[in-house]
Amino acid sequence: MDRTRDAYHTFPEIVALADSLAGNFPDICEKHIFGYTSGGYELGALKITDNVDIDENEAEVMFDGGIHGDEIGCSENVIRFARDLCIGYGSDSTITDLINNREIWLYYCINPYGRIHDVRYNGNGVDLNRDWGYMWDGWGGSWGAYSQAETKALRNCMYNRQFVVHTTYHSGTEYISCPWSYRPDQCPDYNHIIQLASVYSSTSLYPSLGYGQGCTGMYPINGSSKDTNYGMMGSISWSMEISDSKHPPPSQIMLYYNRNKPAMLTMIEYSGYGVEGIVTDAETGEPVRAIVWVDDYFPTYTDSAVGDYHKYVLPGTHSITVTANGYESQTVNDIIVPSLGSAITDFQLQPINEPTYYGYKFSASQIPDNNPADEGNTPGCLGAPDNINYSIGKDGWCIIDMQYPIIDGPYNDFTVFEGDTSPEGFTCLVSQMIDGPYINVGTGFGTTEFDISASGLSEVRFIKILDDGDGSASVPDAGFDLDAISTEFIQGPNLIFDNYYIDDSVGGNGDGNLDPGESADLYVVLKNNGTETAEDITANLYSYDQYITINGTLTDFEDLAPTQILSLIHI
Repeated sequence: MDRTRDAYHTFPEIVALADSLAGNFPDICEKHIFGYTSGGYELGALKITDNVDIDENEAEVMFDGGIHGDEIGCSENVIRFARDLCIGYGSDSTITDLINNREIWLYYCINPYGRIHDVRYNGNGVDLNRDWGYMWDGWGGSWGAYSQAETKALRNCMYNRQFVVHTTYHSGTEYISCPWSYRPDQCPDYNHIIQLASVYSSTSLYPSLGYGQGCTGMYPINGSSKDTNYGMMGSISWSMEISDSKHPPPSQIMLYYNRNKPAMLTMIEYSGYGVEGIVTDAETGEPVRAIVWVDDYFPTYTDSAVGDYHKYVLPGTHSITVTANGYESQTVNDIIVPSLGSAITDFQLQPINEPTYYGYKFSASQIPDNNPADEGNTPGCLGAPDNINYSIGKDGWCIIDMQYPIIDGPYNDFTVFEGDTSPEGFTCLVSQMIDGPYINVGTGFGTTEFDISASGLSEVRFIKILDDGDGSASVPDAGFDLDAISTEFIQGPNLIFDNYYIDDSVGGNGDGNLDPGESADLYVVLKNNGTETAEDITANLYSYDQYITINGTLTDFEDLAPTQILSLIHI
C-alpha cells in the first residue's frame, strides 16, 4: 500500500491490507474476527502492541470507522493509521514507545455492506449508530437493542475489554461529539471527557475543531455506540466527525488523515494517564474481575487475565473503591494524579465466604421517548443494596449481567431490590445470553424473590427488569427503582467453567489460537461458586469435531475452596 495514494480503498482492499499487516508484522499485529454480516462479510479488528499474543498490564485504546457506510473517509483513516503504526515500529521512536506500552485496537470497517454500496445503512436497512443497547429506543429502523450482526460484533470486541479512550470516526461536519447524545444533561465524567476532547482538537492539524456534548452540540440520538461504550463500560467514548463532506475528493484523503494522525497518537499516549493499577486476590495473587469506582464517575472494570484497570481523570486528588463478587470491598482515598502521568494504586482484595453475589454490569436499557427529568443513574443498580438506585422509566426496561451463571436451586434463586419506600410493579425475565431469548419468571411489587425454575432453564446469567407502566413518564424516579439484584449461590460446592487458555508455544505459532495443523496445551479454569469446598473432583474432556484430536488426560484435580479459581491443564 502507498499510504499517500489519492484513492479510497474498497472493502476487499481494506481486508487485504489488514491481512497483509497481520502477516508481515506478526510480532506486533494480530487480526481478530468478531463476526460476519448477514451477507457474509467479515467484521474484524487489528490488535497492535508488543507481545501481541498475550494480555499485559497496559492501557487499551480503540479506533473504529465505517459505522455509516457512505462516510467513506472513516475506514480509510483507521486502516492507514494501522499501516503507519506497523511501518513505524522500530524506526519512529514515538510509535515504538506507544506500541511497547499500550494495547491499540483498530476496527477497520463496521459496516461492510454500507461501504460497498455507498449507503448509510447496513444490508437490513438499519442505521447501526441507533442500534446500540444503552438507552436504545427504536431509532434508525432498529428492531431491538443490538439487533444487527454488525452491532453484536463490535459490542463483543468491547464488552470484555477496557478501552480507556474509544474514538469512532464519522463525517458530515468537523466536530468531536461527546456523551451524552441521548439526553441534554452533562454526564458524570463530563469535565475530563471535554478536557481530553480539547487535547484531541489542539493536537490535531485542523484550523479549528469544535467539541462538545453530542445532544446539544449536534442533535439528540438514542442507541449510539459512544453512549453505550461510556454508559456500559465507563470509557471515554466519542464520535469524531472528520470532514464536512461525506465524500471528500480523493485528493483530500491525506489532508484529513494528516489532520487526525497526531491527535490519534496523542490519544494513545493519554490513555495511560489518570489512575491505574492491578486488582488481585489477597490470598492467591490471582487477578480479580472487579468494578472500579473512581469518585462519582461511571465505573470501569478490571481485565480478567491480568487484573489491571485504567481510567483517564484530570490531575488532582481522587478516591477509588473496588468492589468484586466474593470479596470485601476496598477504598483508597487521597490518590494524587500528576499532570501528564498516572497514579498507580494496586488492590489486594480479601475473599469472603459469602454466597451472595450482585449485579456486575449494566448491559442494555430503554426508556421510551427518554425521561430527562430523571438523573439516569444506571450504575446505581450495580453491587449490593445501598438505597442508590436507577429508575428504569415508565414502561422502561434494563438488562443486568450477573457475571456468573445463577444455578437453579431448590428454593428462590435471586432477589430484585427496590430502592425507595414506594413499592412499584415490574416483570422479571431471564436469559443465558445477553441477546436472549428472555423468559418470564414472574412479576414483582417492590423487593421480590424469584425462582429460575419458572423459566425451564437450569441456569441464567442475564436478568431483565420491565416496568409495569404505572405512573407518570416525565417525572424524577419514574418507573421501578432498581437498587440491586442479589443471588445466593448453591449451598455446598458448585463448580462452574470460568475461562480457558490455549498454549501453542511448542506445537504452534504461539498466538494463543489452535490453528490447523497445530498441537497445544489447553488450560481449563474452574471456579467454585458454592459455599463449601469441592473435593474429589473428576472431569472428562470430549470433542465431537472430526478435525480435533484430544491427546492425554486432564491433570489431577485439587480440592477447590469457595470462590477459589483453579487452572487445569490438558496435555
